[in-house]
Amino acid sequence: MNAAWDYFGDLYEVLPPHWCSIVLVLTSVLCGSLIGAERQVKQKAAGARTLALICVGSTIFTLASIFIAGEVADRTRITAQVVTGVGFLGAGAIIRHRGTIMGLTTGATIWTTSAIGVLVGGGYAAAGLGLTLLVVAVLFVEQWFEHLVLERCRYSKCTVVYNRDFGKTRVRILRVLDDYSIPDECWEVSPDGELEAMDIRYCHYHRAHRGLLFEIVELSGVTEMRRERAPRQVDKGLIDGNAVDG
Repeated sequence: MNAAWDYFGDLYEVLPPHWCSIVLVLTSVLCGSLIGAERQVKQKAAGARTLALICVGSTIFTLASIFIAGEVADRTRITAQVVTGVGFLGAGAIIRHRGTIMGLTTGATIWTTSAIGVLVGGGYAAAGLGLTLLVVAVLFVEQWFEHLVLERCRYSKCTVVYNRDFGKTRVRILRVLDDYSIPDECWEVSPDGELEAMDIRYCHYHRAHRGLLFEIVELSGVTEMRRERAPRQVDKGLIDGNAVDG
């Protein structure tokens, strides 16, 4: 029992160096992929491949620091440099768009994934896996909690009238809807004389969600937008709550 429990601690004290490095790198790939899968499901810029590489890179830097310095290695020496470097990478994922800050959750996730990679590289694979599951749980549960308790979405309907332009205008509008994670069941297209109209169901309560209206009205080919206030109600799961903070 004690021998099995040793594998939940520092693997450098249990495994030979070459096997230890292989296990740690594979563990960091798994950790980064699990966190990145959640981001990719929500169609964020940093997906499974990106976060897997970030986690592996942090692990490799830590391993290099340990193996190159040998027995006199300070496992914390490289940590400060990784934190600084990945901090710039995470900051690059955060942008300001039309008065809204986008990418905060993704930037924080990049930073956290790097921290897990450093921990794994330091020999604590089990702790890295445990923290990975905790991060994934936070990303899922906190979003559910925010929608259910704190700030529920409230929906309205608007009708966008536009020139067909051989289907080009509709594609431009759909691109905006994809950017705001509006599902297919929330929009419908119908003819409007020589033009075409699209009914869109959107959240008017959150500033970040209703920002899609500002982008749609500026599209080439859009001639009119009619907004209709819907009853105050909440529909769960129609719009991604992290559409702009992630």
